[in-house]
Amino acid sequence: MLLSRRRFLASLPPALAGLRTTASELPPFPDPEKGISTGWTIAVLPDSQNYAKFAANQKHFDRMCQWIADHLAPWRIQLVLHEGDFVEQNGIAEGGGRGWGDQNSEQQWESARRALAPLADKVPVILATGNHDYGIRNAENRDSRFPEFFPNDWNRPRSGSILLETAPNAAGKHTLENSASAFTAPDGRKILVVSLEWGPRRAVVEWARDLLARQEFASHTGILLTHDFIIPGDLRDGQDGNRRRSGNPHTYGTGRSEDTHDGEDLWKTLVFPSRNLHLVLNGHEMGSHVGRRTDPNAAGQPVHQLLFNAQGFGGGSDEKGNGGDGWLRLMTWEPDGRTLTVRTFSPLHADAGRSPWFKGPQWQFQLTFPAAH
Repeated sequence: MLLSRRRFLASLPPALAGLRTTASELPPFPDPEKGISTGWTIAVLPDSQNYAKFAANQKHFDRMCQWIADHLAPWRIQLVLHEGDFVEQNGIAEGGGRGWGDQNSEQQWESARRALAPLADKVPVILATGNHDYGIRNAENRDSRFPEFFPNDWNRPRSGSILLETAPNAAGKHTLENSASAFTAPDGRKILVVSLEWGPRRAVVEWARDLLARQEFASHTGILLTHDFIIPGDLRDGQDGNRRRSGNPHTYGTGRSEDTHDGEDLWKTLVFPSRNLHLVLNGHEMGSHVGRRTDPNAAGQPVHQLLFNAQGFGGGSDEKGNGGDGWLRLMTWEPDGRTLTVRTFSPLHADAGRSPWFKGPQWQFQLTFPAAH
């Protein structure tokens, strides 16, 4: 009999349930410049559209990416993930105005590519697409300039490409909008990352489910990178049955045909049935900008689901803001091979002489995963 989430969590030690969050239970914050002495790290970049849409803010995303590039060794960063929404508008010829930025789409996409360029030849970078990366302003359709600025051979780290395969986008072309990548981490853990387009279509979800079910990936730790999944309040988008909520993929032009998936759709059709998916990462949502929950998958193993966004911080989304205050995530796999320490860091705060760490149980915590095998 399948356990309820409450009974499932109650049956686990606190760390495995993802509940180790108090300061006394967590390791101290490292010196950002010195990094870590053991373990290895995944860096996560949240929605960056507010850096792209204003000319004055583009330097902040440049700084975030350059900080990661400069600290690959101290933090033992093996992988960089971007949760989508590179731009505010995918297809406008002139700056948006009315709080929508002063840069046209060409300038926004150029700034996103420029900011990420220092990483492209140094470390594997995996990208997801968001609603603002489609249509004219906001996912009116599935046309996207993403493949133009981030073609399949864009990321060529000296360590070698980890890209396994791609799936066709809505135009039938194989692009990085839907990709699978795999590598063996320094601690021997095998990692499989599946990145999906905004509001994934049925064909894409079927491709991902079939790929995850392959025997060659049975012992991998699967990570799903997608733009919409968890919402503030620690629910999956659509879990409460409300698919007309602002921000739900079903409410956009790309969802009118109903060939789309929100968080709950993805849970039922992809995440729960996939016995080797253990971590889901998404951005997109504002409000508190964070959320997380842990549920058992079909194999009874924990699946940690994390929302992280920051676009409303640093003055919000209008011209008075700085784009998101520079917050990014540093997720460190500890030497025990099972514990993931999640920290939220801002190089902009460090540059200003302020505390560079976002403190609190939704911003700093530890998760435990099944042992690698």
